[in-house]
Amino acid sequence: MPELPEVETIRSCLEAHQGARIVKVEVKRADIIRRADFELRDLIGLSIKEVGRRGKYLDLVLSGRGHLILHMGMSGRVYQVEEPGQIEAPHVHLIIYLSNQAVIVYQDARRFGGVWLVKDTRDFFSHLGVEPLARAFNTDYLEKALKGRKIAIKTLLLDQRLISGIGNIYADEALFRSGILPDRPSGSLSRREVEVLVRAIKKVLRQGIEQRGTTFRDFRDGYNQMGGFQDHLKVYGRFREPCPTCGQPLERVRLGGRSTHYCAHCQH
Repeated sequence: MPELPEVETIRSCLEAHQGARIVKVEVKRADIIRRADFELRDLIGLSIKEVGRRGKYLDLVLSGRGHLILHMGMSGRVYQVEEPGQIEAPHVHLIIYLSNQAVIVYQDARRFGGVWLVKDTRDFFSHLGVEPLARAFNTDYLEKALKGRKIAIKTLLLDQRLISGIGNIYADEALFRSGILPDRPSGSLSRREVEVLVRAIKKVLRQGIEQRGTTFRDFRDGYNQMGGFQDHLKVYGRFREPCPTCGQPLERVRLGGRSTHYCAHCQH
């Protein structure tokens, strides 16, 4: 699933289309529209005021106070089309034609994502927690969120109601860099460990953005190009490979239904 760095990468790619008007919209699967506060035809003539992001959601802020919100689910892609043939690619469900001659498509083979036409995002995003790259996500915030909790620290990091945007890949990487076992009870972390973890989360997310996301199979950026952070991962997807710190084989378990990678020697 595209996580914060992947969605932020797509957002930055599409920023070039701010100010362009929507001249035509095609929907090839009606069920991809999860919510419609207004009709699709109402998009015609509206301009893209801003390309934003909230957690793992891409938010096209439109003139007229509307929002076209997209979520990539497990396998979705949002990118600008360079060649006409790409419009007819398999699993393209939404096509947006802009006044600057650009064409943006939403493609999702597994259809776990979706598209929302929303008037007011305050209600829509009200269930999402703090952005991990914001100042509000700090040692005090996370320490308070962990206090007294028995849930595994990795499972807590994936709770979008507390922290919005972290997924499986970046949780594993941040915990490794913090030296914290993913199954540690959240409330067992000391303030010092929480401080180290907050710094690691911010650092690994920024590195993911710098490398334009992580591509194992599905993810592509806003130009339909692969990301590069998969070449810099220290533990995720490296089961049985040597730990980059101690050389011991990395381990993998299922935690909260998620594949979890870690070093039993370096993480405690």
